[in-house]
Amino acid sequence: MANKVSNDSAMLPALKLVQSSLAARRMARGLGVLLAASLVAMALLPWQQSARGTGKVVAYVPQERQQTVTSPTKGVVARLADGLVEGARVKQGDFILEIQPWAANLADQLGAQMRDMEAKLATAEAKIQVYEQNIQDFSAARDFAVKAAQEMVEGAAAKLQAKQDVIPGYVAKEWQTRANYERQRGLFEKGIKPEKEVEKLRSEWDVAKAELDAAHREVTAAEKEVEAKKYELEQKRREAQTKVDYARAMREDAAGQAATTRKEIRELEVKLDELDRLIIEAPRDGTIFRLPIYERGQVVKEGDDLFTIVPESTDHAVELWVSGNDTPLVRPGDHVRLQFEGWPALQFAGWPSVAVGTFGGEVATIDAADDGTGKFRLQVRPDADDSWPSERFLRQGVRANGWVMLSQVPLWYELWRQLNGFPPVVAKDAAQAEGSKETKTPKLPK
Repeated sequence: MANKVSNDSAMLPALKLVQSSLAARRMARGLGVLLAASLVAMALLPWQQSARGTGKVVAYVPQERQQTVTSPTKGVVARLADGLVEGARVKQGDFILEIQPWAANLADQLGAQMRDMEAKLATAEAKIQVYEQNIQDFSAARDFAVKAAQEMVEGAAAKLQAKQDVIPGYVAKEWQTRANYERQRGLFEKGIKPEKEVEKLRSEWDVAKAELDAAHREVTAAEKEVEAKKYELEQKRREAQTKVDYARAMREDAAGQAATTRKEIRELEVKLDELDRLIIEAPRDGTIFRLPIYERGQVVKEGDDLFTIVPESTDHAVELWVSGNDTPLVRPGDHVRLQFEGWPALQFAGWPSVAVGTFGGEVATIDAADDGTGKFRLQVRPDADDSWPSERFLRQGVRANGWVMLSQVPLWYELWRQLNGFPPVVAKDAAQAEGSKETKTPKLPK
């Protein structure tokens, strides 16, 4: 048999040239075993899913983040702190610089205006008191004048009543004299009474008629007098009320002047307060980051940057920007692994237990809106069981990479998910929080 193979090899030298070497055959068998082991590992090994994000270190308290102090007014830099340079450490309340207004005597001018306004306000308040007293006096005088006029109306009405009361007597007298005259005239026509007596009765009747007419005229005059007294009463009431209304109008005018003066005083107080704020001090303990004002005589406008300070902070956090595809799966309280720039680290995304140089964190907040590019900000605070690097390495602005730990799935499913671009699996407790009964391992589509 061996001779036959040797003969075949001798007859087919090309076959001998293309045969694999022993080392290649051994390597092929090793790769086959490795492939089979990989398939078994993918079926059995677990994989920790994560939502990756990038960001930077910030202070968790907004007041401890980088701050830029601006100029409260326009003016000229009059004085700078000695030895003030970028990178200098300052304490809260330390003097930084002083701004001088354009007008050298602006404070004196504003003080003089303030005194004038205060005197004007005092005058207006005095006018208010005077007109208030005038209102009271005019109101009392109106009441007295109206009462007197009413009494005059009542007197005229009583006089009219008296005149009307005597009318019946005159009417009766006129009727009596007329009846006597007519009776005596009848007797005179019969020749019983002399003409002289009839003429006498005639004159008595004329006198009675004249007295009755005079009484009627007096009643008419009394009625007109009553009307005149009523008109006079209304006239006095309106004249007195006009004085009261005028005093009230003047009081309101004085009150308006006082209000305007108070407004002007408040505006002057604001300007004086601005002058008091021309000495700029450090708002917090920290480090001067930028100092665009570096010499005396520099002109600044309201709102110009004076200096930027980075406050000292021990309460750090990391702003992570996570894709909107993963954000719905992240919840406050989720565990995060962080890698800081400048700190050596080796991260195994699927096996955080073997990661080296990473630090633990916890999701504190999730923004309600994206940054305009579809990414959402997470604020991550240190884990209680894992301390972060010192201030030397963990300065504000240091970039960081983060992995938010999600569900644990088989390795084969993670490879399949990555190849298809599907989002991670929702954690079981998160699904229960949404009302789901249970979360099963996803099945491959048929």
